[in-house]
Amino acid sequence: MPGLSLYEGKLCCAICGDVISPQSSEFTEATNWQTEAVLLSDPAREFEQLEEHYRGGKRKAAPRLELRTTEDIRKTRAHVIEGDRLRLVSTEADEDLGRDGEEVRANHSYGRLESGQWDPTPYYIATHGACLEVAEITMRDSPHNIAVRDLRTLWKVLRMRFEVSDSHYMGSISGIVPQPQRINMPHSYYMLFRPPLATGIETAAPRSEAERWEAAYPLCVPDMTTAILENLRNLPPAPTDIPEAAPFRKGFVTLPAELRDQVCSFLVSRRGMPSSCNGLMPQWVWRELLLDGTCLPFLWDLDVAVVRNFCARWDQDHNDEEPNWELLVRKLSQQAWCVWDAESSSLKVPNGLRNRRRIWKLVEEMYVGDFMPVTPTERFGLVDPPAVPLYWDRGGDSLFPVVRAAVGRRGYYERRALI
Repeated sequence: MPGLSLYEGKLCCAICGDVISPQSSEFTEATNWQTEAVLLSDPAREFEQLEEHYRGGKRKAAPRLELRTTEDIRKTRAHVIEGDRLRLVSTEADEDLGRDGEEVRANHSYGRLESGQWDPTPYYIATHGACLEVAEITMRDSPHNIAVRDLRTLWKVLRMRFEVSDSHYMGSISGIVPQPQRINMPHSYYMLFRPPLATGIETAAPRSEAERWEAAYPLCVPDMTTAILENLRNLPPAPTDIPEAAPFRKGFVTLPAELRDQVCSFLVSRRGMPSSCNGLMPQWVWRELLLDGTCLPFLWDLDVAVVRNFCARWDQDHNDEEPNWELLVRKLSQQAWCVWDAESSSLKVPNGLRNRRRIWKLVEEMYVGDFMPVTPTERFGLVDPPAVPLYWDRGGDSLFPVVRAAVGRRGYYERRALI
């Protein structure tokens, strides 16, 4: 995992885990996205209302609080000033708020004023605008049974992560551990560990573009389709027809299109398909699977015209030899190319796509309370693990009665058979 010194004192995206940087002339058009923050906040203050009513889970006899949240989670553009301080940037959608240029803090609870009214500044959670957009596409289009399908549930996931992290901080030795602006997840956001430089000082400056693929722009990836198709030139050719596959293939191609789609839907796998090709389906079917998003929804912006031109050139250069679309789709479906073998992978993809796949994976794995089983580290100086209230189940639905659970205790949600 990346060293903590890389992130010490810096505000990080709550989704991807990388730094949200202050604006600077050092950023190029390709890297400026790292300075574009979007702050998530809840105008309904659901968490704060639950905290007050249940007193953090300590009010044992509290009646059930029925909340009807009709307002969506709010998204506000901002730029980092320094540390956890940001300056809001108004858009046409929220000009009526009249808060353009206001300075706020991320991951900070403002509570109520002396008058009893809520402070007008809500609890903000900072994200990269691009990462949030990828997260929203993932929540909408993932074919898997994931827990997070809307922005409010995503908010609950991130809010509970900070609740656990803040509990660590409050239980630490005063004045020793700064309040963290990055949740140190067990998977380290699937960022690779890179040894410190020879000086022994780890810096945020990348030593090469390949080493910082996890900081590449994940939305608009230049020449993505061309780069993916170029892999077909290096993959072994499509397998020759095997007699055992012929009856299946003949029956498959005669099926109505909707039944073929139903068969192909069984290929969707969260862990990805194995690399071993069987030749049961024609190569053109695998090509369509690449394009239609059934198995690879994170390739939502493939350029069909580029694929068509590639196929025309291939036919001219290779006569009757077909591209191995099956092997390409199988390799793209696997998770390893986006995380573990980034620098040595036989599958060559643009850094932006690799980072997009990383963020997609992070969102698919999220659930409310996913930071709960993490045992507090010794550096927090805790004698007893902190306890936090459980207001929601994994999918974000309300729990009652509300109880407090010790951080580091595994299996709580499983025992209650939630989701």
